[in-house]
Amino acid sequence: MIFEIDVSGEDILNKDYIIVIADKNNFIKGFKFDERLIRVLKSRLGEGKYRYNTSNSGKASFRIRLYCTIIYYLFKALNLNKKEIKLEICRDFYGHEQDINTNLKHFLMEILGLKIEINYTKFDKNSNADKYAYLMRKDSKNKMDTYVEISLEDIEKFLKK
Repeated sequence: MIFEIDVSGEDILNKDYIIVIADKNNFIKGFKFDERLIRVLKSRLGEGKYRYNTSNSGKASFRIRLYCTIIYYLFKALNLNKKEIKLEICRDFYGHEQDINTNLKHFLMEILGLKIEINYTKFDKNSNADKYAYLMRKDSKNKMDTYVEISLEDIEKFLKK
């Protein structure tokens, strides 16, 4: 199975940032960050409640971990049960591919038991992940049925010290 992973939005710590996984059969799952979640995450990061410091490199590591945590929960919602999957990831975090690989191998291989192959690419505008990431970001009423609900508590399991 081949899954594309893409995002829409300026920064993962801004509201309406979307992370989407999609396959070629129009199977779509995504998560949209809201203002409350972003406010709490930023506040707790600043208070030192997470394992990441507030330096530029610490914030970058925090963003990568947050990104990979959301991807973990999107795949967890699929219940793929030890399948082999290929990930085509858009280069949205250029220069952090090794950190993403390490995190995704931990989450998807060690925790979910999936066999993964990871490739980085630039999606064209016809890719499902690109199209749906954009559509979900513009969905101001959150009416699409592709959203996965992920609680702050679930996210923080992988961020706290």
